[in-house]
Amino acid sequence: MLDFRRLEAFCKVYELRSFSRAGADLFLSQPTISAHVLALEKELGVRLLDRMGRQVLPTPAGEVLYRRASEAFASLAAAEAEIGQLRDEVSGDLVVGGSTIPAHHVLPEVIAGFVRTYPSVRVHLRVGDTADIVQRVTDGELMLGLVGAVDPHPDLVFEPLVDDELVVVAAPELAGGRRHVQVEELAQWPWIMREAGSGTRRTFAESLAAAGMDVRRLPVALVVDSTQAVVQYVRAGLGISATSRLAVAESIARGELVELQLDDCRPARQFHSVRHARRHQFPAAVAFAAFLGEHTRHLRNGHATGAEAGNTKTRHKDKA
Repeated sequence: MLDFRRLEAFCKVYELRSFSRAGADLFLSQPTISAHVLALEKELGVRLLDRMGRQVLPTPAGEVLYRRASEAFASLAAAEAEIGQLRDEVSGDLVVGGSTIPAHHVLPEVIAGFVRTYPSVRVHLRVGDTADIVQRVTDGELMLGLVGAVDPHPDLVFEPLVDDELVVVAAPELAGGRRHVQVEELAQWPWIMREAGSGTRRTFAESLAAAGMDVRRLPVALVVDSTQAVVQYVRAGLGISATSRLAVAESIARGELVELQLDDCRPARQFHSVRHARRHQFPAAVAFAAFLGEHTRHLRNGHATGAEAGNTKTRHKDKA
C-alpha cells in the first residue's frame, strides 16, 4: 500500500514542477518533500521525476503514477463531499479552472470571498488557456471553469458572466503619438500574439475578420502563453498586442502603455462559466457557481441578476 503522504508530496511536485514550491504549498520543508519522493521511488523501484537543475520533469512512470493518484484523490474528495452532502454541508475539495485573464483578474476576489464564507471548502485553482480549461472540464478534471470563449460540445453548459473589451496597446515610444488607428494600419507594427488556444486570440481574429482584415496579415514578433507575458513584452517595446481591458487598465492609467483605439472595429466578448452537464454537482460546486454569478454581476452590462443571467445560458448540442 503506497503511503498517502508520499503520494501527496509527489503529486504536488508534479503539478508545481518544484520541490520548494511543493513544500511551501503543503507546509513542509523541501528536504521532507524530497525524502517523500525518494522513498516513493525506492518503494516502486523506478525514477518518477527527473531533476534537471531547478527544473523538475516527470518520467513516463511519473506520468502514470500522477494520473492514477489524481483519480484516487478525486475519489476520496468525492467521498468526502458525498458525506458532507448527507450532512447538508458545503465542504471538501473543489477543483476549478480559469483561463489566464479571469484567473488573474476576476477569480482572486471571488475565491477569497468564497473561502471566507465557506471555510470548510478547499479550493484548488488550475490556470491555462481557454482550450485547456474547456478540455479539463470535458474530461472531468474540473468541476467548473471560467473561460474567454465558447467551445461547442454536447455535454458542456456555458453561462455568460463577465463582459469584456479587447484593446490594442503599445509602449508610448512605439505608438509614436498615435491614439486612433484603422484596422488596415495594424500591420505597420510587430505583434505580440497569444497562443492558438487562447480565447483572446480567437475573439480578436474574429473581430478583425468581421472588419475585413485577416489576422494572418499581422507581422508576429513573438507568441506567448500568458497575459502577463503580453503586457511585459509590449511594455518593453517589442511589439503591440490586443488584450483584455481588465488586464491593462492600470498600466494605461499609469502611462506605461497607450491604447490604440480602433475606429472601425470594437472587439468585445464575454467570459463564460463552463461545467459538465452530466457530472454530479456536489454542494461545494453548486455554492461556488452561485457565489461566482452573484459576485460578477457588476461586471455584466445591465447588471443582470443571477436569474436573468441564468436565462441566457446555453447548452451546445451536436454543433460542428
